[in-house]
Amino acid sequence: MIGNHRLLPSALAAAVAALVACGPGPARDIIPTLPVDGDAHTAKPVAEAPPPPPADPWDRKDLITAPATPAPTAITLPPIERFTLPNGLQVIAVTNPKLPVVSVQLAIRAGRAEEPLTRMGVAELTADVLLKGTKKRDALAIARTVDKVGASITADASYEATWLSCAALARDVGTCLDLLPDVIVNPSFTATEVDRARDNLLAGVARRLDDPNLLAGAHVQNLLWGDQHVRGWVTSAAWLQRLTRADVVAWHKTWFVPANAILTVSGAIDVARLKKDLPRAFAGWKAGPVPARPRYVDPRPIGPRVRLVDKPGQAQTFIRVGMLGIRHDDPRFFPTLVWNYALGGGAFNSRLMQVIRVEGGKTYGASSTFDRNVERGSFVVATFTRTAETVATLQLVLDQIQKMATDGPTDEEVAAAVANLAGGYGLRLAGVDDVAAALATADMHGLSQAYVSDFPVLLSRVTRTEAAEAARDILDPSDVAVVLVGDAAKLGPLLDAAKVVYQKVGFADAIGPQPEAAAVAPAVAAAATKILDGALAAKGGAKIKGLRTLVMNASGKLASQGQVVDVEFKRTLVMPDKMRMDITLAGQFKIAFALAGPRQWSSGPQGVDDLPAEQLPELERQRWVDPELVLTRYLEPGARVEALPGKTLGGVAVDVVRVTSADRRFTVTLAIDHATQLLVESRYGGPAGETVDRFSDYRSVNGVQIAHHRLSEGGGEKSDLTITKVELDGAVDDSVFDRPVAP
Repeated sequence: MIGNHRLLPSALAAAVAALVACGPGPARDIIPTLPVDGDAHTAKPVAEAPPPPPADPWDRKDLITAPATPAPTAITLPPIERFTLPNGLQVIAVTNPKLPVVSVQLAIRAGRAEEPLTRMGVAELTADVLLKGTKKRDALAIARTVDKVGASITADASYEATWLSCAALARDVGTCLDLLPDVIVNPSFTATEVDRARDNLLAGVARRLDDPNLLAGAHVQNLLWGDQHVRGWVTSAAWLQRLTRADVVAWHKTWFVPANAILTVSGAIDVARLKKDLPRAFAGWKAGPVPARPRYVDPRPIGPRVRLVDKPGQAQTFIRVGMLGIRHDDPRFFPTLVWNYALGGGAFNSRLMQVIRVEGGKTYGASSTFDRNVERGSFVVATFTRTAETVATLQLVLDQIQKMATDGPTDEEVAAAVANLAGGYGLRLAGVDDVAAALATADMHGLSQAYVSDFPVLLSRVTRTEAAEAARDILDPSDVAVVLVGDAAKLGPLLDAAKVVYQKVGFADAIGPQPEAAAVAPAVAAAATKILDGALAAKGGAKIKGLRTLVMNASGKLASQGQVVDVEFKRTLVMPDKMRMDITLAGQFKIAFALAGPRQWSSGPQGVDDLPAEQLPELERQRWVDPELVLTRYLEPGARVEALPGKTLGGVAVDVVRVTSADRRFTVTLAIDHATQLLVESRYGGPAGETVDRFSDYRSVNGVQIAHHRLSEGGGEKSDLTITKVELDGAVDDSVFDRPVAP
């Protein structure tokens, strides 16, 4: 950092160098010799025995030595009983009375793997809305019911299942047995909650653009599996925007049937009583057919391929190397655990960490993982490095993969893998709910209960030969998918020099197959356009469309990280693409940033620096959703608009429209007062989740309606601001966008 380097003055450095060069040398013995007499009569130095080495204080013979690693043994599982309810719901009851708590988990065998291409994202969207209201309770009532007894309830969707979980004290387990069936059988899926959940998912897609780890992970799956396999599909904003409440309802009706689920109840339970309570609790969940699951053909080998994802300004390259993996029930599963631990799954005990980090100094971390699903998954190596070291680091990764495929792990590596994985297995099943989840997963993957209990023993039986054979079968360096996320301007020449053939894409480009652009019905788009025409006219019409400059000052309160401070803002805009923001916190801490073409910088207490490349998309989004300009975005060529169902906000009837940029990177949902046609709320996603801005106290400034009171909440922050000064179309000195001189 600036100011941390202390350099030795050149004159002093020269003097020190001279002193070292000209100072006295090592002491020498002066030995007289007789002339012309060889060395026969030469006086020899008396040989002296070398002094004994100092005693090593750590060379102790009385210390306790580490005990030998015990042989892995099977895990003793708590009492387990299985039964099926009249509606076909399978139940696993796991009894453990040590703690007075009960966990109820419901796994629906439906996740990302079952989604059709045209409904990508519907599994996660459904899970996100399940707890947002039923026909008997709204979201607030569900939260109050849970809080009243100190319980918890969650819902989430994974690649192959949707999980609902409720935990409570044993005496309050009735709360879980009331809530879970209600949210499963009677979800309301209100349009408002579906829209809000979809916006949150859109924020996640936007977050991926700013996170090179997520971006690399998405690209390697697409490059490995292709556009014809569900594993190669990557959820995008374009797909999410097509999802409707009707899609959520249809997904729930199709897959949420008792015969397609497993219920686990674990903890301090009375199984006999449970067998009476559960049929009553889930009586409303009627039996239904389980649809056929989609099947996909694994991609055929096509040779090595490299994709360079261009992220300008990034100083590091994020590397992914992918290959096809195995099924969870594959006979090579345990041998694969062993060789993967040796290659990259064992952290500092792995070859990748030793070779790439410790010996090569290329990175801080490198790892390898493989999926454990009912169907074949992926094997992926992940690391990152400085741009200049990309080619060398990639070669080290490929070399280690090839070496493992050729020779397999050593005996020492096998022993280390078994000791660590078998020894730590019991810790991963420390909670009775962990045991229940493991049993449910084993059932879904066609594995027996013995798999859960005998895992350490089965692992310990793996020999070096078996691990080597599995590595040779699975690892195929000739058919790898390589993804590099970095600055193509710097990385491209390095790849060219190394004669690496690659495909280059932009970091904001859509990944995998995308829907047709025209997805909004003409009548829906026309209704949205009519609403926005009225809102733009009420805002200021031609004066807003022709706005050249805007300078706005505001003051108020900012709540962040548990602190509330006074804040002052000054926003300077020059159309079409220049923005500067000045922020003063607590009257003393000053922060500023600017985004004006190549002039991109930020300043603060730590000095002046370039804007990080990963922050640029978010700043562009902030400029796009600016409250004074957002009502003009629908006029941009290629913009997508759609009218959504109207609603009531604070007792005011509002029209709702969604506007999406032509490149589909930015989306905002606008609520417009039906009577005044003024904007009262905007919602948009970002790296930290959804942001909600609310506007009130409109006043005319040079014929433009400006909201003088603004509330904003999102990303863990809340602000309450009052506009103190507005200048429209005034003179703005272009130098305000210049980079400040560092003090």
